[in-house]
Amino acid sequence: MGGLTGDVMPRFDGLGNCVKCGVPCTAMNYLVHEGKKYCTGCWVEDKNPTHPELDGIKETVSTAVTEWKCLKWYREDRKLPNGPYSYKK
Repeated sequence: MGGLTGDVMPRFDGLGNCVKCGVPCTAMNYLVHEGKKYCTGCWVEDKNPTHPELDGIKETVSTAVTEWKCLKWYREDRKLPNGPYSYKK
């Protein structure tokens, strides 16, 4: 029927790395230009090296990576689901 089976399930390995500095790309902190991924810090540094908040942008990108990795592995902040509930309670 065209459904996905266990053998063909897609796998998410991440968003890739910046081609310039190698930092892992996280949501809202990277862009793709001509088929290459750049973190926002490297993109701003390349296009506008005199940007007044360049260090802040690079720091934001690096802290977003550590937060993303922590969210990926630690679940103390949010409760895991108990499982499927029946329709009738």
